[in-house]
Amino acid sequence: MDYQINRFVIDVPNGDEKSSVDQLDMDFFLQCDYRKVILGTVRFPDGKPAPCSVVKLFKLKRATADPETTPDLEPIGHAIADENGQFLLGPVYPGDKLVLKVLYLDCFIKKSSTETVKTTREPEDYNFQE
Repeated sequence: MDYQINRFVIDVPNGDEKSSVDQLDMDFFLQCDYRKVILGTVRFPDGKPAPCSVVKLFKLKRATADPETTPDLEPIGHAIADENGQFLLGPVYPGDKLVLKVLYLDCFIKKSSTETVKTTREPEDYNFQE
C-alpha cells in the first residue's frame, strides 16, 4: 500500500513570546494514497543510458482520444534524466491515460579542446521501456 504525507499547518510562536520549550514535538500520520510515480531509464538502442534526456509527461484531455495522433494533451510535468539516464515523474492517478515524450540532448559534445557545442535531436521510434 502506498502512502503520502498530508499537508499540515504549524503555527510557530513568535520569537518575542514567552515559551517553556524551545522545540515543537509533533507526530505526523501518513494517509493512504493510490497515486503512483513513474521511475524510468532512458536508453539508446544499444542499451547504454541516455543522460540529459528531457522526459515530458502528458495526460490525454479526452480518455477516448488516440494517444498516437491527438494534439489534445495536457502537460503534467517534465524531468531531465541524470547521468545514468534515470528520471522520476508523477504523481499520476489510477485510470489516467498518459503520453510520455523523450527528447535527447547531447549535453556537451566537444568539437575541439576549446569549443563546446550543445545540440538537440529527437529520437525516431526508439523504445525506451526496460
